[in-house]
Formats: sequence, structure tokens, C-alpha cells
Amino acid sequence: MSTLPESASSMGLQPFGQSGTGRSIMANGQLHGLLEGYKELSSIPSNEGYHALAITSAVNSLRGSVAPVNSFLKEGSSTRRCVIGAGFEIEYELNNYYGGPQTDVVIIDIRLTGDKSESRNRAALWNANFSSSVDRWISKDAPEYILEKSSKVSGSKESPFKIGINGYSRDLDHAINILPSHISRGDTNNLNKLKENGYLLFYVPQKGALKSGWRCVRNLGKSITREDLEAARILANHMKEAHDKNYHVEWTSHRGGSKVLTEAMKLLAQRQVDLAGKQKVFLSDHTSSQYAADVVRRKIGMNTDDATWNKSTPGIAQLIGGKNLGTADLAISANTLFKHTEKENRPGQAVDTLHHGRKLYKAGKKAVLTGTGAWTIVTTLSTKFGISFTMAQTIVGLLGLSAAQTILSSIPSLNEGYHKSAAEPSKQLAQKLFSKK
Repeated sequence: MSTLPESASSMGLQPFGQSGTGRSIMANGQLHGLLEGYKELSSIPSNEGYHALAITSAVNSLRGSVAPVNSFLKEGSSTRRCVIGAGFEIEYELNNYYGGPQTDVVIIDIRLTGDKSESRNRAALWNANFSSSVDRWISKDAPEYILEKSSKVSGSKESPFKIGINGYSRDLDHAINILPSHISRGDTNNLNKLKENGYLLFYVPQKGALKSGWRCVRNLGKSITREDLEAARILANHMKEAHDKNYHVEWTSHRGGSKVLTEAMKLLAQRQVDLAGKQKVFLSDHTSSQYAADVVRRKIGMNTDDATWNKSTPGIAQLIGGKNLGTADLAISANTLFKHTEKENRPGQAVDTLHHGRKLYKAGKKAVLTGTGAWTIVTTLSTKFGISFTMAQTIVGLLGLSAAQTILSSIPSLNEGYHKSAAEPSKQLAQKLFSKK
């Protein structure tokens, strides 16, 4: 005799897997057979097997939480939700057939989206290895659906996963060759070690991006796009996966990738995930709020021991979006002082906060002294990029940076590699002009 309630059995639902702990997972005959097939396939070491393992792991995770970090509530419903991954979407319903305090999960549909990931139209992890024969970084033919340690990278504290998150790029090949410079922080020894071990790229497709790379400037002040939010959910799931597997990970975002990374950390914070200091982030040429990223990385227990956790050239998007018009460093320092500093260490942190305040004050004084040359740049910014006169005036004056340096740092082709100084874009331009002679 069936142990299912009549209301459930009459719908042809069958329990999937072990139901002794957590919620019961149920599906109709067709989906139940599909899940059993994935369960068998997941034990085979292959790309298809890892894909199947990602799906069955996602389904089984619903026993413990009906709202994983990579899930969302379907619009117009209070019981229908969807989990998304790099190669799948799982739609499910919450029901209480037994009348007790715990809801059961009913799988409604499993949609495979692996073709989108493999065609590079959906966010996913890609394995990147350096090819000395062509002197370039190349990717495997298919994405990685789960984080798995290798003979070269164990995921330990001494051998953490190095994972990059791209911003604007033409395609996967372009992105995969940009990130190594930022992951290695421009250090030759670190880059050589990265070439030996390889790295992972969390590729975020840039749908509808402007060819010149000004997408982040155009989107300043706007809420996160649907595509970036989808990418953030998939990224948050990998961060949670690394946490569950006790892996150490170093995440490095470039330009607009900082927005996806920050949103992923917010999703973890909503579920009160504590990473216990085993993961850390580095924002390079970030175009979204550095302050917002700092607040949320502390909230989820990221490793914050490294004082140099961000670096950017003074491009327009970096100054407005990343540095919050020069106030980010002061806000972060004040937040650290009042919320994350022990009483006995506050005098030293207070000095740091005053230092940032003094820098901002000097920048403000310099703004008053800005002359007619800067006014020309203000007009250019306003007409060229559609920025208001007041905002353009603030950018040029308050931050006290040379207009030429700011504009050069805003050109995507001069802002791809890791820059150890603000003069790097100018040097790159000079090199390009010299090479053409």
C-alpha cells in the first residue's frame, strides 16, 4: 500500500531518493524517471556526469531549504519557485500533503539549458589553461557545472581556487585573456604560477553591450539587469557550493563583474551564510560601489585580512560607480572603525579614518580652484556621455585628477590589464601610437 496521502498519490507523484531526513521530494512518473537517470549518470566522471550531479545536488538541497541562494519566487505565486544553475532550471511547488508543520517539495519541471552555457549565452564556470604554443589562454569545450579539486588545485588554504569574474568583454576568449593580469595583481611570479595551475573564469555574457565598452557608464545609477541578476544567482550557488565543500576561494572581479559579485554576496547574506573566512574577494577597476561590496563581504564572513582588496584606475565609471565620487574610502574606514574594530584598536583606525577625511577635504578645496581648462572637460563629459553638468563638474573638480588621465583611463582598450599606477593607460596609448609608426 502506498504511503503517500491520497491527494498526492492521485496526482501520480512518487518520492525521489531518501526521504528519512528533511523534506520529501516528489515528482510525477516522467520526472521521477528523469531524476533517477541523472542520479545514475552523476556517478560517472565526465562532463555529462558532472552536469547530472549539479542537477541532483540542486534537487536534494531542497530537502534542507526551500529557498536556496540561487532560487526565486515565481511572479504572482506564493508557493511556486525556481532554482537556476549554469545548465538547468528546476521549477517546484511547495505543498503540505500531510497537514504537519513541514512542506514537501514537488518538482514541476526540469529545463535543461546546458546548450546556452556551452554556446556562451548563459553565465557559467569555464576552465582556463595557458597554451604556450599559441601564447594565449584557452578554455575547454564545455563549462564546469560543479567545483571540483584537481591535482594542481586542492581548494585548501595553501592551494585555493582562483576564479575570475569578467565585466565588459567581446566574448569568452577575450574575457579569459583579460582576467589573469588582474588575478595575479600584475605580478610576474604570480602570473607564471597561474599559468602552471590554470584558473576558472565565471563568464558573464555581455548581452547588448556597447561595442566601445561604455555599457557600465550608460548603466550608472540603474538597478541590476535581469541577465546580471541571473548570473549573480548562479555565482552565489557556486560560492555556497565552495562553502559546503570547505574550499578556499579567491574571487577576482574586473570592471562590471563587481556588480554581479556584490549581488551574489547579497544573496548569501539574505540566507545568513557565514563563509568563515575561507573565501575572499578582490575588486579590480570596479564600476559598482566599493562601499556596498565591503559592507556585504563582512556580513557573510569573507576573509578581510588583506588591506589591498581593491584597485582601480581613475576612469569615469570607476570614479562614479566604484569610488562613489571619492567618498567610498572614507565610508569604508568609518564603517570599519565603528562596527568592526575592537575598542583597544580604535585609536589607530580613527587615524586612518581622519586621513581619508583629509584627502576628501583637499579634493573639495581643489574643486573650488578648478579653472577654465576643466570647464572644457566638464562640457565634453556632459555632451559625450549624457552626464549632467553638476555631475561632470563634480567628477573633474572634486577628485582633482587631470582630465586627460581620467579620459584615457575610461577607454576600455587601455583599461584591460592590471595597472600598478594611474599612468599606465597613458603608457599603453603611447606604446600603441609608437607601434603604428
